[in-house]
Amino acid sequence: MITVCIVDDHFILLSALNVLLNSQEDIKVIGTAGDSLTALELIKSKKPDVILLDISLLEANGFTLISKYKKLSPYSKILIMTINGDSIYMEKVFELGISGFLVKKAMDYDLIYAIRTVARGEKYIYPSMVKRYIGDKQIKSKVGKNKLNSVSNDEFLWNSLSSREQEVIIDIAHGYTNKEIAEKYFLSEKTVETYRLRGMEKLGFKKKSELVNLVIIKLKILK
Repeated sequence: MITVCIVDDHFILLSALNVLLNSQEDIKVIGTAGDSLTALELIKSKKPDVILLDISLLEANGFTLISKYKKLSPYSKILIMTINGDSIYMEKVFELGISGFLVKKAMDYDLIYAIRTVARGEKYIYPSMVKRYIGDKQIKSKVGKNKLNSVSNDEFLWNSLSSREQEVIIDIAHGYTNKEIAEKYFLSEKTVETYRLRGMEKLGFKKKSELVNLVIIKLKILK
């Protein structure tokens, strides 16, 4: 069970997130807070697996808030929510030890996936924000003490997809129809189409040829 504390000063959104997350079998909201002071006490006492934090609170209280959260509950993963996907704070807060960034318009399936991702100890950035953050550059992650391993933009975007979205995209790139994919995974054709559209939107693609280039050539995924 993934335990979550939500920190947001919008009461309606706070309530909606509480209901959404508690509807999942593997996620449980163990506390909510509408301001930073209440959040400090909450996190100190609950020590959740994931802290879902509204970035507007950072703007009001500074980046010291993240440092305080990390000190009170060092093993909690912090997932930041933002309204417009502005990446101005991203580099700074990642240095402070947060685990992910998510836009508030994605407060449904993508939120649940993001929570599960950071709870596993992985980083998450909402796909549309990746391009703003790194552009054509590469994301570098530490491996060991001194060695750096470069991860391309394409690979980072690919890893932002859910496992089912990846499976559907791979099969489409290899020429399978929606009907064939639906039969393979015991899904409806409408569900397969939803996975296809969502996956392509996250990757920023409009044409099947772009999928083929990414899946088979760039990432060398030959399933």
